[in-house]
Amino acid sequence: MPDCRSNYTYENWARTLKFKPDRFCEPDSEAKIVEIVRDAAARGSNVRPYGAGHSWSHFVVTDGTLIQLDKLKRGLIADILNRRYTVQAGIRLKELIRNLALDGLGMKNLGSITEQSIAGAISTGTHGTGIRLGNLSTSIVGMKLVTGTGDVLTIKETDRDLLDAARVSLGALGVITEVTIECVPLYDLEYNAYCCKFDDVIDKLDALNQENERYLLWWLVSPIGPKDNVIVATMNPPGTPAGLLGQAGDVPGGSADRDPLPMDTNDLASIVLRLFSTKPFQRFLHHKGRYDDVLTLPLIPVFHRELEYALPVENAAEALRTLKRIVEECDISTTLPIEVRFVAADQSLLSPARGRNVCYIGVSTQPNANEVYARVEPVMKDFGGRPHWGKHFTLRRSEVEAMYPDSYDKFRQIRRQLDPKGVFANTLIRQLFE
Repeated sequence: MPDCRSNYTYENWARTLKFKPDRFCEPDSEAKIVEIVRDAAARGSNVRPYGAGHSWSHFVVTDGTLIQLDKLKRGLIADILNRRYTVQAGIRLKELIRNLALDGLGMKNLGSITEQSIAGAISTGTHGTGIRLGNLSTSIVGMKLVTGTGDVLTIKETDRDLLDAARVSLGALGVITEVTIECVPLYDLEYNAYCCKFDDVIDKLDALNQENERYLLWWLVSPIGPKDNVIVATMNPPGTPAGLLGQAGDVPGGSADRDPLPMDTNDLASIVLRLFSTKPFQRFLHHKGRYDDVLTLPLIPVFHRELEYALPVENAAEALRTLKRIVEECDISTTLPIEVRFVAADQSLLSPARGRNVCYIGVSTQPNANEVYARVEPVMKDFGGRPHWGKHFTLRRSEVEAMYPDSYDKFRQIRRQLDPKGVFANTLIRQLFE
């Protein structure tokens, strides 16, 4: 079949997932996707789509047909008056951002990187931070996808049930070919970083959410020094008052100025912020610019594994205190800081933020990942967490059903409607939804 070949080995960005599909396809049109899906269905093969390969989870794995969307990356309709953009599903976020900026528009929010495709990012519930801001999928007001019967389905904003299912769909409903994104006027943000102590920050999570449009925590759980240092990063409209974080006496350990911090070789936070204060790294301490430049600070790639759960925001402080006890008692360390972010509630059927404001707690490490996750993941579940679908998790079907009590059956019903023969089912999807 044109646009398809065998002898292809898939490997994700983090080099943690590798497999060989029977057939690898790179279609450059919706019509070719229809042909590929119909052919696979006729042969009794399954189909899995993917975007940029930035996920850790096994939703992409198939011994059938693997569809890569990189050749579907064109902008289609720019409705500047209504701030809506329709693009092909394979466009990378970084290209989409550039295109929007040319028309004076921006995305409502972003995660830490922009290498993902728009389809992959929304399908796994990719998010940024901001308690009044939803994940990326909440900006989607319409889409087209090729269903398991090889039909092209157009989902409009008024098709509430279908749109709620398709926004975060794990590739289980079909191959997304187009999305329509609701945008905002292009905007700037100002980034500031502060060094604080764990207990002082955890006591003020709610207050920090109230006074900051966006903020996150990097909890430094390193083999070097104590494990109670936290870097708080705020990303607000320029000129926003510093509030709690600007009052060093109110948040002990806070650094309200830009003077170099004293070096303490037993305090990793001091080392990190001292490094940030040097010229090459100053943007990690204070930076002002276009939203995408501020929200996606350049980081040196570190190959790692990542686990992240979304907990009800009211459980965040106690969950973090529980994790701190485990970290101290078990002498756990991680390759990268534990990241804490906040996201607004939404109504997507499988969104980790469905029906509730959430606190995402992300744990990134590599050599000791199995040991760390065996201790951390049960805590996340105990506090009502739902996993980020694109990262590491261990779940049974009964757990997913309990996590999504009001939407699990509805998603399964829509899945049966759009993919009656299970063309898009792989082992993981069958384990969780059949």
